[in-house]
Amino acid sequence: MIVLTSGTMEVTRVNRKVTAKMFKNLKVGSQVEISVSLKHAGSNRGQTYSTYIKVKDVWSGEAAFKSFNELPKLLDAFDLVEVF
Repeated sequence: MIVLTSGTMEVTRVNRKVTAKMFKNLKVGSQVEISVSLKHAGSNRGQTYSTYIKVKDVWSGEAAFKSFNELPKLLDAFDLVEVF
């Protein structure tokens, strides 16, 4: 299976608080990795299931899975920069 992974992203600013699992524990300096598996999307009665993206806190190992529709709203709560 192919997994697409971002580089390590560091939180530089928290724009607003969120209550979503894992995201609520992020603070300035936290690091996350974002990944998605390339696999066939399931479907039911002609409707395709949403693909879920894994967001992992590098330090705690805690992870959350969010759909392409859910993730942008959560990521807007943070300013992120890639750590090289």
